[in-house]
Amino acid sequence: MSVDTRTKGRRLDGYRTRRIDGHEVLLDPDLLKLPVELTITTGGVFGRKLTAAVDGLDGAACPIQLL
Repeated sequence: MSVDTRTKGRRLDGYRTRRIDGHEVLLDPDLLKLPVELTITTGGVFGRKLTAAVDGLDGAACPIQLL
């Protein structure tokens, strides 16, 4: 997983867009195919900090690890 705030001039057609607490999040379709539960939360003083956590579905082992 990566974070990139520079999206101007980039091809983003393949990504799925979701709004989370006023933030636009682009999700890679390959990530969405995996049997995972992705949790994205906001925090920080101004609500600008994003945190991602990933778990396997229904208690299964997670096929990926976030660093």
